[in-house]
Amino acid sequence: MTDTLSIWQEAAQALPKGLAIVDAEGTIQFVNRTWARQASRHSLLWGHPGMNVIRHFMNGTHRHKPYIQELIARFKAILEGRSRYDAFEFFTEDREKRWYLMEASSLSGEKSSYSGILLTSSDITSYKENENQLQEALSEIRTLRGLLPICAVCKKIKDENEDWSSIEEYLTKHTHAEFTHDICPDCIRLLYPKYSSFLDSPDKPAKE
Repeated sequence: MTDTLSIWQEAAQALPKGLAIVDAEGTIQFVNRTWARQASRHSLLWGHPGMNVIRHFMNGTHRHKPYIQELIARFKAILEGRSRYDAFEFFTEDREKRWYLMEASSLSGEKSSYSGILLTSSDITSYKENENQLQEALSEIRTLRGLLPICAVCKKIKDENEDWSSIEEYLTKHTHAEFTHDICPDCIRLLYPKYSSFLDSPDKPAKE
């Protein structure tokens, strides 16, 4: 039994996410090394063995931290049997801005002799940064949908204000596209037939 307990303790210490066990009174009974490291960075959030998280954070000292109040309220719901599981994302800025996912699972059950909460905390900063970058990229994308009235002769487009503008002006206004000018092969043949031989035989010089 002792060997089995030792194996579980070693496994808990090796977890890359923070882990803590809280008893039915709200007192922390065990934390792993990752939790302890997180606690050293953000002392207002994580506690240490022997600390009653409910009393500590509900005594008014940290009421300027709304997310902590919400977190503790969710812990209480689990301890009181009103919830079995909860997850909560938040960020801290004690030293640097870091995002975390806190998960709380009830340890109470029909076959369990222990009552309390299993807490895990995961640093999700890199995921949130990627998410923010993706959101910024998506915000830069503008998609044109629907029917665009275009002049059959000059090819100008009529916008939502009934104003006519060139295709370049319209797309610049309604998208993030920028234009540079080139000339297509058909127009080269039409306007500059003398040089169109370059299109068919690019390695041969044009004949004068």
